[in-house]
Amino acid sequence: MPGRERYWDRIYEALRPEDVRYDLWLETFRPQLELSRDTPVIDLGCGAGNDTLYLSERGYRVVACDASAEALRRVKELVPEADVRQLDLTEPLPFADGAAQVVIADLSLHYFPWDVTVSIVREIGRVLRPGGTLLCRVNSVRDTAFGAGQGVRLEPDYYEWEGQRKRFFDRKQLEELLLREWELPETHGEHDEPLWQAEGRLDGGRREAGLSTHRLL
Repeated sequence: MPGRERYWDRIYEALRPEDVRYDLWLETFRPQLELSRDTPVIDLGCGAGNDTLYLSERGYRVVACDASAEALRRVKELVPEADVRQLDLTEPLPFADGAAQVVIADLSLHYFPWDVTVSIVREIGRVLRPGGTLLCRVNSVRDTAFGAGQGVRLEPDYYEWEGQRKRFFDRKQLEELLLREWELPETHGEHDEPLWQAEGRLDGGRREAGLSTHRLL
């Protein structure tokens, strides 16, 4: 993954702290987040710390994780109290079984081949405690403003463009991904949204997931 890390390092090197802003997508999940007051939230693929900043401002402890050392340096500048971890999502997560009540994967699950993506979601399930929650967003196949359908097609809805790879999801694909490890009791939202937003809950031996859509701001 060194090439990908260098790519993101260059992006974050040019980023100023005032450029880091968050939207309010996590507001929908405040009740789930409240259950993690005594346990740090794991922010996988945290980037420059948008969600980490949102959470820290509301009193949550956060373990901010990214493959890019430069991204983590920016996070520490922005949120000095954050626990930062450099990691590769394609490798086993460095957390014990049931270590987290909430895991966030905001636009970080769509860079991998399908079998690798499945393994990552399974590993997140291992890290969640019973009753824990996965909150994630991924790009939709309709997200043409961010590259959907562009470049060399490597797998269905998985493309390489200018040396970078990215996956785009439709509802069926996202449900299939979650249903491998989670039970999906209901779905809602329009089919033409550019960004999917999903919630997964681990309840004892049964995993549940909810799926909705969220408009890019």
